[in-house]
Amino acid sequence: MKGVQTMEARELLARRKLTLEERINLLRDKGVTVGGVRYRYNFQQISDATGVSRSMISMFANGSIRCLRPEMQAKLEEWVSQIEAQAAVELEEAETPEEESGETAGEPKTYKREIELYQTREFTEAIGLLEWTREKRKMCVMVGHPGIGKTTIIRNFAKRVPGVHVIVCRSTMRMRDLLDTIADSLGIAAGGSNDERVRRIQRELAGREDCMLIFDEADHLYNGWDVKKFELLRQLWDETTTPIVLAGPPRLEEILTHGSGRSNLSQLYRRKYEIKLTGIKPDEARAILSQYDVEPHAAAELALIATDTRHGGMGNFIEIFGMALEAAAGGTVTPEILAGARCYKLQG
Repeated sequence: MKGVQTMEARELLARRKLTLEERINLLRDKGVTVGGVRYRYNFQQISDATGVSRSMISMFANGSIRCLRPEMQAKLEEWVSQIEAQAAVELEEAETPEEESGETAGEPKTYKREIELYQTREFTEAIGLLEWTREKRKMCVMVGHPGIGKTTIIRNFAKRVPGVHVIVCRSTMRMRDLLDTIADSLGIAAGGSNDERVRRIQRELAGREDCMLIFDEADHLYNGWDVKKFELLRQLWDETTTPIVLAGPPRLEEILTHGSGRSNLSQLYRRKYEIKLTGIKPDEARAILSQYDVEPHAAAELALIATDTRHGGMGNFIEIFGMALEAAAGGTVTPEILAGARCYKLQG
C-alpha cells in the first residue's frame, strides 16, 4: 500500500510540469484519490465548480482551441491545483505513522459532534489585520464571496475588542438612514439636517480614541450611480481618523475602483487598505473533518463544498454539515446522510 501511495505521490508531482489541458484530461481519465475514494471529474463537474462553460473546457482539453481568456485560464488553474493539492495532502497524511498522530493503539477515537467556530489560517490573519487597522487608525476594505466568512470574522472581532461598532448596510438606506444608524450605534441623539447630523457624529468620533466603525454589506450603500454615502465615510475618516472598515463581496471592490459615470471614488480608493478573503484551503478542510466521524466519501464531498467559494464556501459547508451531524444523531455521517442534507438545503 505504501508503495502505491509513493507512486501516486510521484505522479502528482509530475503533473505540475504538464500543461493545464493535460492535467484536466488526467483528472477526467485517471482522477485522484480523496478520502480513500477515487474521483474522476467530467467536464460538466469541472464547469459547475469553476463557472467556465462545459463546451469551452471540452474544446480546450481536446485541443480544438489553443488558449482561453485569461480569467477562464485562471479559474481552471486554481481549481485543478486545489484538487491536486487536496490529494497530495491526503497522501502525506496517509504516510504519517500512527504514533505521530497522537492516537494510542486500542483506544477508540473521540469525535466531535457539533459545529464550532473554525479558526482557519485566513480567519486568524484577518483578525490580525483588523487589529492592525484599528491600532494604526486606517481605512480598510474586506472583500470576499458570500459565505466565505466575512460576517463571522467581523462579529468575532467585535466581541473581542471594545469600541467596535458593526453597522449592517441595507439597499434601502438613504443618507439620513445611514447617519441615524451610525448615531444610534454611537449612542448619540440624531436630529436636524443631514449636515447637523454629520457634525454631531464627527464631534463624537473625534473625542473617542477607542472607536472603530465596520460597515458590513457595504456594497448596499451604492444604488447604481450615487457614491455620496461612500464619500461621507471617507470624510468621517479624514476628519476624525476613526478606523473604518468596509466589508462586502467582490462587487464592492469594483464599486470602489470605478465608482460611477457621474462621480468616482479615487480619493477613497487610494486611502484604503485591503483584505481579500479567498476561503478555507483543502488541507484545513480535511483537518477539520478528521475530527468528526465522517465516512471518507462523505468527507471528500464536504471538503469540496467548504472550498467551493463561488457557491457559498464555509457558510454552505456549515449549514449542510450541521444538518448531516444532526441527522447522524451521534453516529457516522454517511454519503446517504450527506445527500439528504444537501437535498434538504436545496429545498430550503
